[in-house]
Amino acid sequence: MCGMSTGQLTPGVPGPRQATDQRRRVALLLETADVLAERARRTDDAVLAQVLLRRSAQRRAQAARLAGHPVPRPAPRQAGSPEPGAPGGA
Repeated sequence: MCGMSTGQLTPGVPGPRQATDQRRRVALLLETADVLAERARRTDDAVLAQVLLRRSAQRRAQAARLAGHPVPRPAPRQAGSPEPGAPGGA
């Protein structure tokens, strides 16, 4: 028999489970990027802030590649600047 049976998937096309796992991985990468960026904002150490921001950008790039499209990045903030909506923030 040459045709595909109902249970077979097209090679190279992720199935429902793979697509769900991929979305979870993208979400985890983006959440990790947010945590790293937040840590960078909270530190007074400029060198550490740069390392954390670089790692955050790497996670966002990984997520974008995995998702197959670019992910918008939040505007960078200076280390030690208050969050919008926080006392003293914009």
